[in-house]
Amino acid sequence: MNTKSIILAGAIALGFASMASAATQYVYMTGSTAARNAFYLTIIDGTTVFDATPTVIAQGNSDPSKATYHLFHGKIGGADTILKAHWSGSEAGISDIAGSGTQTFLDDTAVTATASPGPFVNSVVDLAAADNDKAYSRNPSAAITGTKVCIIPFIYVKEKGSAAGLVNVTDQNVRQALKGYAVLAQFTGNSADTTFVYVSGRDNGSGTRVNQFGDPGFGIFSSPFMVQIAANGSMIDQTGFGTYLGDYGYSSGGPLATQMGYDLAQATSVDVANGTGVEKFSVIAYLGRSDANTAEANGATDLTCNGVAYSNAAIKEGQYNLWGNEYVYRRNTSTSQATAVYNKLVASTGVSGHADGTLTIKLSDMHCTRNGPTSDPVHN
Repeated sequence: MNTKSIILAGAIALGFASMASAATQYVYMTGSTAARNAFYLTIIDGTTVFDATPTVIAQGNSDPSKATYHLFHGKIGGADTILKAHWSGSEAGISDIAGSGTQTFLDDTAVTATASPGPFVNSVVDLAAADNDKAYSRNPSAAITGTKVCIIPFIYVKEKGSAAGLVNVTDQNVRQALKGYAVLAQFTGNSADTTFVYVSGRDNGSGTRVNQFGDPGFGIFSSPFMVQIAANGSMIDQTGFGTYLGDYGYSSGGPLATQMGYDLAQATSVDVANGTGVEKFSVIAYLGRSDANTAEANGATDLTCNGVAYSNAAIKEGQYNLWGNEYVYRRNTSTSQATAVYNKLVASTGVSGHADGTLTIKLSDMHCTRNGPTSDPVHN
């Protein structure tokens, strides 16, 4: 080979190397809907994850911090990077990175929209946010690495139009209601309260559900009977054959928060699951603080739990036990760029540093700890 050929070959090789180094890198993330606000704020701040404020595409909600799908584009460590997120639920997120299955994400050509029109692509998942330790998940032996980053508060609320006397829930009557229903008198102590209380909640891809079932001792993998309610206050027949009670949970907290604003005092709102089908009924739901705020804005009402009112101070001191440990997980075989994103999220300046003290709580602010949703808080 002559000198000219050698120089040309070297130039071509350098060109290919330059193209390879400039190729866009992709990181895919799924998980918690209850804590996505903290992750969203962490990712967009322009200093924690990306080198500068990334461009953001959001679909699924008019508030981008509550969107179902995100596409963040910018540079991380100088490398052109697209981080795609599908907030599918904590259990679903752990399952995604524990196996070889794929999840749905926005295509690179997607644009911001209130709905979720796509276009979509499928990909294996690198990272997951979860409201529970993997030890309390359906994949406790998964080859994944996780770090606790903050605390995620939860609360029970009652749907608009529910009985006025329903002001408190206890572990005992929650366990009963999750079996299908409980008589209102169990909540109020008034023998005249003979109508029924039902539960609406999340599907089995949710970490909110893990905490909801673990806190009162119902069993995090137990099968519940829950209802969904239409805008006219009527129970939704899930099968077309008069089936109103079943494991009918929502895949996200947003639709559940919307439902909690549907008025059960309407003439069309009658109990068709029990009794003669003419009685009024009440519905309770367990939500992350962000979704609970939305539900309350729609007309729902906070409930006390075991006689203790929700407050961040009560959570920090271990008096109020409806809260979970928020984790970030990565595959043990993650790409270097996915690992870089993981390290940025779990750093003290990451998600924990963006916990706002209301929707999420910094670990350093807690005066108690708990191993998981089936254990009691222990004061430090």
